[in-house]
Amino acid sequence: MGAAFVTTRQALRLGRARVHLLARRGADALRGLTLRPLAPYSAAALRIGLAGLFTVHLLRELPHASRLWGPDSPFTAALFAETMRARGWDGAFGWWYGLLVTESPAVFYGWYTIALAVGVLYALGWHTRLMGVLFVCVVVAFYFRGCMANSGWALLSLLFANYLAFCASGRHWSLDARRRARRTGTGGRLPWGDETEEMRRRAVTFLHNAGLGVIALQVMVVYTSAAMYKIRGASWREGTAIHYAMLSDDFSTFPELSAWIVSHGTFAAFLAYVTVFSQLLFAALVFNRRLKYVVLLVMLATHAGIGLLMALPMFSAITIVGDLVFLPTTFWLAAARFVRVWRTAPGEGAARPAPRPGPESRVET
Repeated sequence: MGAAFVTTRQALRLGRARVHLLARRGADALRGLTLRPLAPYSAAALRIGLAGLFTVHLLRELPHASRLWGPDSPFTAALFAETMRARGWDGAFGWWYGLLVTESPAVFYGWYTIALAVGVLYALGWHTRLMGVLFVCVVVAFYFRGCMANSGWALLSLLFANYLAFCASGRHWSLDARRRARRTGTGGRLPWGDETEEMRRRAVTFLHNAGLGVIALQVMVVYTSAAMYKIRGASWREGTAIHYAMLSDDFSTFPELSAWIVSHGTFAAFLAYVTVFSQLLFAALVFNRRLKYVVLLVMLATHAGIGLLMALPMFSAITIVGDLVFLPTTFWLAAARFVRVWRTAPGEGAARPAPRPGPESRVET
């Protein structure tokens, strides 16, 4: 009995030690969220991809801009105001939502030019914090003006723009980063010493990590909900969904290729099942070190196929941009090293090695 009592007491002691260890690890993890910014290169890639896609979209639709969002739109100013009232969007931010609602072509194209400039400057990383906020204003204005004909691409752009505004996306691959490097190289010193600056730095780091976390969560929600919606349909369960999609004239960029896929029913069924299972298991596999790149590669191939074969290039592109949040810093450094070696001429010698990812303890605004 004594031995049993001691064993029980030891078990309880071990249990308490285990709980304390888990609590300490949890506290360290939470503390790390205010000390070390996560995936700064991914944040930069998200900024460039999102702002670049939006700018390309505005340039592509420039000949039709007036009819889509401007004075020639069938969604007239009166109808827009009525819709805002019916949906309860005519509150304090009603002026913002109706920024593009005007009968003047000059005013509309003035805002359009500003939107293009904001998109370009945000992609280049010029005063990134300010441009991030202005980019949100621009995306929101275009989203609400085209709310009667928006697509999944427009919604994801709106969500990502809002989340990314909280991230320090200008630390790399930006004009801000270049200017900061020159300032540091000439002996400029940043005031990190006082307590107020330390609190600010931690708050900025926490917001950055929270923004990237919400973007990652949003991507997982999109994939999981899409998979759950698909498996409710008989065509996806039977593997015939891709077959019927390829027969639709609305989703036919290359009719010959679509016809080839339709003629190979087994291959079409394989694509359907791969699409469903990759989306359904995405959230579980993307955090596995070994399977992360496999599932991301599958999703890349899926989106590329959707964009090329089903005439949905912008939706495919924005989902690919969203997937970038899951790529670690080591991937981006390895990719940069590969590009540097590839660009080095044979007679120029070996390229300088890329810096190792060290602890990034601060986020500049």
